[in-house]
Amino acid sequence: MKKKVSEICDVLYGENNVCCEPSKDDIDRAVKKNDLEIRWFQRDINLIDGECKLAENRYDCMRQYHARRIAFFVVNKWTNPIVLNREWRIKDGLHRLKAARYLGIEVVDIEIE
Repeated sequence: MKKKVSEICDVLYGENNVCCEPSKDDIDRAVKKNDLEIRWFQRDINLIDGECKLAENRYDCMRQYHARRIAFFVVNKWTNPIVLNREWRIKDGLHRLKAARYLGIEVVDIEIE
């Protein structure tokens, strides 16, 4: 199934009421440096969280993780559909959605669960 990117409900990255959303410049830098994140957020959250707890600024660490993960999809693209729940909210694929927005892609493959 296809869906317009503009019709998919976006979510900002953050925790503890602190925004961890990467800027376009953060993503640009990761793409230009080929500083790409291969780890999946849901699968590797304990490792990522542990690294960011040790960082000088936890929230900057998380923001950079997200920038590098989005950059991974910008560079490598993807074949998996973005998974939405019945309310059209992201269940899996937020980094892919943000990469699609970054790339100016108007329509993406989705799956409803």
